[in-house]
Amino acid sequence: MSEKKFTSEEAQEVADKIGINFDEADFELEDFRMGMDEEMEHGTHDPQTDVTGDDPVLTGKITLAHLKEFGDYYQRLEEMEHQAKKERAVE
Repeated sequence: MSEKKFTSEEAQEVADKIGINFDEADFELEDFRMGMDEEMEHGTHDPQTDVTGDDPVLTGKITLAHLKEFGDYYQRLEEMEHQAKKERAVE
């Protein structure tokens, strides 16, 4: 996983560039920021899976696509990953 973490200010800048209005969105800035951190897995830390080149706007677009499906996408993902780790520990 990438070590890059976005600040709220950085996430807001990206949101502005890609046209997100948090007053109208089904998610909040913190959801978007958290998602951008998660989507850095598609960056340069792993050349085999790099599709963004660590570009914040591309990372933001991937994040937005998921949040448009489910406003709590990254909260659900966190819960699913936590559950999977618990199950793996039992095996």
